[in-house]
Amino acid sequence: MCGTANPAESSFCEACGADLVVLTAASALPGTAGAAGATASDGTLLASATPQTAPAGEESPLDVGWTGAVPSAAVPPAPADDDLLCRVCGQGRIVDGYCDQCGSPPPDPRDHFSEAPAAWVGGVCDIGRRHARNEDAMSLSATEAPGSRAVLVVCDGVSMATDSHIASLAAATAARSVLDQPFPKGVGTPDAWAAAAGRALTVAVAQANEAVAECVDEEVPNPPSCTIAAAVVEDDVVVAGNVGDSRVYWLPDSPDQPAVQLGRDDSFAQEQMAAGVPRVEAENGPHAHSITRWLGKDAPDDLTPHLTTLQAAPGWLMVCSDGLWNYCSEAEGLRTLLQEAAGRLEATTPTALARALVDFANEQGGRDNITVALARLAGRGSTTSEATAAAAPMEGDPIDG
Repeated sequence: MCGTANPAESSFCEACGADLVVLTAASALPGTAGAAGATASDGTLLASATPQTAPAGEESPLDVGWTGAVPSAAVPPAPADDDLLCRVCGQGRIVDGYCDQCGSPPPDPRDHFSEAPAAWVGGVCDIGRRHARNEDAMSLSATEAPGSRAVLVVCDGVSMATDSHIASLAAATAARSVLDQPFPKGVGTPDAWAAAAGRALTVAVAQANEAVAECVDEEVPNPPSCTIAAAVVEDDVVVAGNVGDSRVYWLPDSPDQPAVQLGRDDSFAQEQMAAGVPRVEAENGPHAHSITRWLGKDAPDDLTPHLTTLQAAPGWLMVCSDGLWNYCSEAEGLRTLLQEAAGRLEATTPTALARALVDFANEQGGRDNITVALARLAGRGSTTSEATAAAAPMEGDPIDG
């Protein structure tokens, strides 16, 4: 079969294993070409045949010398038309990395992305309409059972700082890596777990601060920096914390239970409100978004997060950047927006509702990056209190960067 010469006494080809006795007998038939070559009357192989095959791509197992199909070179699938269409001008197509009409590159994948680690947790992060890049970051994790365990982290890069998009991503990733670890439950009560979660949040902020500080090696006038807001859920108990002006909200279903912001901002506007200035006036003043604490190489010494513990009733836990609450700051207003979106959408998954809130912010002008992360909870009661004991660090862990 393969054309290899073998001794006369061989019953099988040493190269391909073909039955030489059958081939020899076949070669002796009148009008039959010797498949293995010409043979003498005693069966001795005189010469090997030259394999004859069909043209490349048309081979068959019946062809002499066929050794199996040869795979062709891998050809990547052609991109879909939607992937080729330029999203800037809407007319050209992306060729060699740029639009053949306006020269624009394709959008950065970070400009708009979503995460849905479980059916009850999801979020959307969007560039907005005014910024050249997305300086927000989001990192989510969740177990499958609703209300069982989840981590939601949102970080907002400071626009006036260098490479703040790198800072926010580094902080979100570092914080979630800490909060993903199981917490000791002590005596097994929700309060014991909440205290451990509060300590973990404090450590997570410290680790996020270190990650941001390591974003650049050299000294720069405005080093990378960002804010952080995070929440951890376990068995419908929520512990939330923040540094800066990214926020965590609790939006219960029942109108008898108030919607609230968990924690408070580190901002000039918050200081004005503490001094008695009305919220609307304080949050729309010229220095409203000047923050008083942040993460980064030049961060203040005290980075203890504002911590809140919540026993969840049926409702929504929201973690967001100021790109959303710029247009709806009050918790009650956000609850109304969320419920209205749920009423008009066919799918009310966390990701779909987060996308609807992002769309709302863009419709209002989208002057900042927008991030919304949601967790659907259905607990057994609702009480809110400051977790003062949670400010202490875990043993052996750092408390600042």
